[in-house]
Amino acid sequence: MARKMNQRRGKIQLKMIPQKGARQVTFSKRKASLFKKANELCTLTGAQVAIIVFSPGGKPFSFGHPSVDTITNRFLNQWPMSVPGYQNPVVAELNQRYNNLCQQIEAEKRRGEMLQQMEMERQKHCWLGRPMEELNLRQLMISKKLMEDLRGKLVERVKELSVQQFCAMPSSANPVRFIDLNVADPAETESSFYPFMD
Repeated sequence: MARKMNQRRGKIQLKMIPQKGARQVTFSKRKASLFKKANELCTLTGAQVAIIVFSPGGKPFSFGHPSVDTITNRFLNQWPMSVPGYQNPVVAELNQRYNNLCQQIEAEKRRGEMLQQMEMERQKHCWLGRPMEELNLRQLMISKKLMEDLRGKLVERVKELSVQQFCAMPSSANPVRFIDLNVADPAETESSFYPFMD
């Protein structure tokens, strides 16, 4: 019971991450998310936003719409907006492009994860093309089952084609012989079927 309680997602205690490398990774991820949200806020509402962030190593990063300088000057000098709700069309187009690129990146990430999963599934069965001498008992049993399934499908397909050929022939022609693949001689099979091929 106590284990289930621990597995639930609860509040994460906020405190400084002790490892420097982990702290830098967290900073990079959170910074990107913060800038993305700020851009969405600008695009959706036409708000003017400026964010200045210093990394744990002291490197500065900024985001500003329409620019960091414009916003900071306006904040420090309390400039009134010249035109309420005005958004530069070039900036709006760039924001739209940025949002489209973000969506494409997310789609490509999902596609990459799907391809990686498919490759892992493919590698699970990569032994199917190897010589029988290299396979273990489990792999041989799976191969046997797959071959039996394939043989059953082949038998059904041969029966379907035989019936189609029989129905397509004029009544005066020789009747088609049905062949049981379980007991048929390969030479007899070839001589029985090739005369009816178009």
